[in-house]
Amino acid sequence: MYIVLLSGGSGKRLWPLSNDLCSKQYIKLMNYEDGSPGSGEKCSMLQRVYGQLKEAGLSRNTIICASSAQVELIESQLCEEAEVAVEPMRRNTFPAVMLSCAYLLSEKGASPDDVVAFLPVDPYTDGAFFQRIVRLGEYLEGREQTIGLLGGVPTYPSTKYGYIIPEREDGELIRVAGFREKPDEEAARGLVEAGALWNCGVFCFRLSMAAQWLEKYGVRTDYAGLAADYEKLPGQSFDYEILEHWDQIAALRYDGLWKDLGTWNTLTEEMPENSIGDVTWDDTCSNSHAINVLGIPMVVMGAENMVIAASHDGILVADKHQSSYIKKCLGQLEETSLYEERRWGTIKTIDRDEDEGIRSITKRIKVVAGKEMPYHRHLKHTETITVLSGMGKLVLEGIEVDLMAGATVSIAAGKAHAVRALGSDLRLIEVSLGDTEGDEVGIAEG
Repeated sequence: MYIVLLSGGSGKRLWPLSNDLCSKQYIKLMNYEDGSPGSGEKCSMLQRVYGQLKEAGLSRNTIICASSAQVELIESQLCEEAEVAVEPMRRNTFPAVMLSCAYLLSEKGASPDDVVAFLPVDPYTDGAFFQRIVRLGEYLEGREQTIGLLGGVPTYPSTKYGYIIPEREDGELIRVAGFREKPDEEAARGLVEAGALWNCGVFCFRLSMAAQWLEKYGVRTDYAGLAADYEKLPGQSFDYEILEHWDQIAALRYDGLWKDLGTWNTLTEEMPENSIGDVTWDDTCSNSHAINVLGIPMVVMGAENMVIAASHDGILVADKHQSSYIKKCLGQLEETSLYEERRWGTIKTIDRDEDEGIRSITKRIKVVAGKEMPYHRHLKHTETITVLSGMGKLVLEGIEVDLMAGATVSIAAGKAHAVRALGSDLRLIEVSLGDTEGDEVGIAEG
C-alpha cells in the first residue's frame, strides 16, 4: 500500500504566519504526538503527520505531492527523507492525485494493482487513524472499481466539516449514498442522528483506476509526460471530478481522535499553551491565544475569545469564530512574503526602500551549519553581505573567501556566488541595491 500526502495548497487561513512561500502545513505551532521522537519540540503539521506515518511503519511507501516552490521547505523539515511528486503549477486536488499516481507507477515502481491512499497534511489525530487507513486498503485489494473513504464518527453536529451519508452496511464497510458539505446546525444535527460520518478527507483506490480517469483528457500517463500535459487536466477537486459521480464508494468507520486544523479557531483548540513568543497577558483575558514571532513585546488586555497573531507579513486580531473567514479579507491585501524557509536556512526581509530611484532590500539570512545556498548570480542588482556570527566560506566565481563575524563583502551584478556555513549556523545581513524582481537567474554549478 502507498500513501500520498497532499501538501500543495496555499493554506492562507493561518495568515499572517502562512503565505505562498510557507503554507499553513509548514508552520511550527504543533506538538509531536506524545512519546514520538521529537516530543517536547514544536513541529509543523507536515512533520507531525509524517512522524506518525513513520511510527506506523508507512513512511517508506509515502510520497508528498506539492508545488516546486515548496520542495526546499519539505526537504528542510523532513531532513530530505521524503520523496516529492512535484506539481509544475498549482491546479487542484484532481490533477495532484493523477500526477501522484503517475509518479508511483513510473518513478516509484508501483504496480497498477497496488492500492494508494491520499490524505491531507492537516488532520490532528493519533496512531489508530493510520491503522484504519491500512485496514481500508486491505478491503480495497479485492475491489477493482471501488473508492474507499475514511469516515469519522461525529462527536457533535459540526457545521465545519463535510459529511458522508451512508446507504447500508456490508460488514465493516459502509456503502456510501452521497455527501453533504458543511451543513447548517439543524441539518448537521439531522445528519448525525441518521448515522452520517465526518468526511476525514481520506480516499483510497487501486492505481489502475487512474488511467481510466485520465483517458478522456488525451494526456500521457507517465510522470514526466503528465507533468508536461498538466494544464490539459481540469483544475477541479477530486471530490467534484470523481467522487460526486462515482457509484461504487465504500467507507470505513473511524471512532477516534480526529480534527481538521485548517483554521486558527480549530488550531488554537489543540495548543497546550495560550501563547507562543513574547506575550504578556493581563488578568481580564479569557479563552484567547496569541502567537508572536516578531521578537518584540506584545501586550494583550481584555481579550475574550480572541486570536492574535503577529509575523513579518502582518498582524491579525480576530474573534476566534470570525477568524475562519479570513480568506475574504486577504483578497484586499497585496501579497508579500517577508519570511522564507529553504533547505539550507532562512531568509527574513527586514526593510524595503526606494530613495532617488534606487531600490534597496535588507535581509537577515541564516545558513544552517554544514549547508550551502545554491550557486547563483544576479544580473540587475549588487549585494553586500555582513557577517553577524558564525564562520563560513563565500564561493565567488570559483574562488573561496573566508567569512567570519564582522566581515563585509560586496558582490557585483553578474558574479556567480554561494555561501556555505562551517561548524555552526552562519548569520548574515544582506543589502541588495537595484532591481531584484525575478533576478536570481543563471544558476550555475559550483
